[in-house]
Amino acid sequence: MFKITGKIDNMVQSISYENENGNGRLEGDSGILFLVRWELENKSIVGPVGQYMEADINHPLAVYSVIETCFDSIELIEGEIPEADKIPEGCIG
Repeated sequence: MFKITGKIDNMVQSISYENENGNGRLEGDSGILFLVRWELENKSIVGPVGQYMEADINHPLAVYSVIETCFDSIELIEGEIPEADKIPEGCIG
């Protein structure tokens, strides 16, 4: 579904996410895998402003949101990235 390459403490790390029949699976370098799995297990709510959701490996947008927060910087994104719904104009002041 998507692969993200970024830096953690100036070390390049990559992580891939696949979701087949509603079952999410992560593969990648050990550092980013550890951080993402820890976040998914220890946080209850994740997500972009206005579209918070449960931290669930089977929810692509939740996983993407967690991955984004684990990297110090993102260098490359490949594949289909899940997108949050647009926030209607005037909802956030």
